[in-house]
Amino acid sequence: MHYGIVTSGKNLNDDEVEKICYAIRKIKNETKIKVCASAGLLNEGQYRKLKEAGLARVHNNLETSENFFPKICTTHKFSDKINAIKAAKNVGLEVCSGGIFGLGEGVEDRIDMALSLRELKIKSIPINLHNPIPGTPLEKNEKLNSEELQRIIAVYRFILPDAFIRLAGGRGLLDDKGKSCFLSGANAAITGDMLTTAGISIKTDIKMLEELGFKICHD
Repeated sequence: MHYGIVTSGKNLNDDEVEKICYAIRKIKNETKIKVCASAGLLNEGQYRKLKEAGLARVHNNLETSENFFPKICTTHKFSDKINAIKAAKNVGLEVCSGGIFGLGEGVEDRIDMALSLRELKIKSIPINLHNPIPGTPLEKNEKLNSEELQRIIAVYRFILPDAFIRLAGGRGLLDDKGKSCFLSGANAAITGDMLTTAGISIKTDIKMLEELGFKICHD
C-alpha cells in the first residue's frame, strides 16, 4: 500500500522539500505504508533527499507526446518532464508516469508517448481518459469510447509488455467502467475518487476483477 503526497505548482524550493522529508520520515517511522510523491519538476539533489527520507516512488506524467505537448502545456517543456524523471531514476526512485488520452492527440502521438515511456524504462503507467468539463479549454472534445480505449491499452501492452498499465482517471465515463480494458491488456488500476472527479470504489473494482477471474494484489 502506498500513501501519496501531492503538491501543486511547477516545482518545490529546498525548504518545501525539507518539510516533505519530515512528513515522509514520520509516516515511515509510525506505519508500514510506502510513500510516493507527485511534486513537480525537482532536481537530482532534491530527489536524493526525498529518497534518503524514505520515499519509494515518484509520480510524474508525460501527459502526451513530445510533439503534442506544447498544445496542452505552456508552463514548461516536455524535456523538463524527461529530465525530472531521469533525475528521480538516477537516485534510485521508482517512477510512475503515463498520460491523458482524448486531449485531441492523434494515434501517432499516443504511440510516440508509449515509445518515450519504454525508453525511460517506466514500469507503472497510468492511463487517464479526458473528461471534457464545461468551461475548460477542451470542453468540446469528444469523449473516447470504450472501443478506442481498448485499442490504446492493447497497443501499450504490445509496446510495454512488462509494465503495470493502470486504468486511472476518467474510466467512470465508460459504460462498463473499464471492465473490457482489463481484457485488452490493463493489469492495474487507481481506484477511489480522483482529485476533482468521482472515481470507482475499491469494493466495486474488487468485485469486477474477481468476476474476470483475476488475482488481486495490492501494490
